[in-house]
Amino acid sequence: MLEDKLSQAYLFVCPDEFTNKILTSQIAKLLVCKNKSACDVCPHCVKVEASSHPDVLVFPKEKNFAVEDAGQIYDNIQIKPMLADLKVIIINNMDTATIQAQNKMLKIIEEPPKNVVFLLSCTNEDKVLSTILSRVQKMQVDRLDQSVLKDILQNVDDEVKAISLCFGDGYLGKTLEISQNATFLENYKNMLELVLNLKRSDQIPEFSKLLNKDKETFAGCLQILCSLLRDVLMTSLNKHNLVSSKNLQVELQQLASEYSALSLNNILKLLNEYKKRFDANVNLTVLADNLLFDILEVKFLCK
Repeated sequence: MLEDKLSQAYLFVCPDEFTNKILTSQIAKLLVCKNKSACDVCPHCVKVEASSHPDVLVFPKEKNFAVEDAGQIYDNIQIKPMLADLKVIIINNMDTATIQAQNKMLKIIEEPPKNVVFLLSCTNEDKVLSTILSRVQKMQVDRLDQSVLKDILQNVDDEVKAISLCFGDGYLGKTLEISQNATFLENYKNMLELVLNLKRSDQIPEFSKLLNKDKETFAGCLQILCSLLRDVLMTSLNKHNLVSSKNLQVELQQLASEYSALSLNNILKLLNEYKKRFDANVNLTVLADNLLFDILEVKFLCK
């Protein structure tokens, strides 16, 4: 972004909050960098990285952007930049702000001083006021290439890396979170064991315990089951380019020989139905038992 082509307000849209925060910080460096390159070594970049640059302010100060934050921004932008040529106001998670806070921010964005640039981000564009959307330049943040993520995870165990890349959906924050989330990794191994070895109704109590530990575990396991069984379906249809779990070729081929495409399609529909039941606060034990019984029933009826 060259200075003479700068808009005064940008909104970066990405479902990954961590990616948004990294991006807004890097762009802030680019805007104030002495070398115009986000060099990470000049005094401006160093101060931005340390969250101590007087002309780069990051909000919200608490969990969600509030009216008080907007008030601080208004007061601050009336003062000329101290070190840089302009002031950069970063507002992360704009979609979590109250309507009152967004409306106050709208008035600030409408008529800002010329030496101020606003960098807003959100994970859900629908929760940002349309009046704000009409006054910012929206930038959709793309997923990262898998090769880039692999380089970032180069020191991570190969199995953990494969799982993280599969479920990270191309976003840095989500990928890193999974790579460090022991509970998710355990759930993944448990659900892989389930789809590989659930063959009889007398196994249901044992596998049910893996699902119904708590609500977070159940929700995570449903997501993992959906992903694994979708990959089995893609494998059975010879659509290998659409398979996410690249590390499970042998297992997926085995499962594709055990499940018909019809059964997989019906089980995936079942999982979506059980997500709705889960959201309705049905007893977890009953839910897990019934889900596993239904999976077995569909598997054998649709052979």
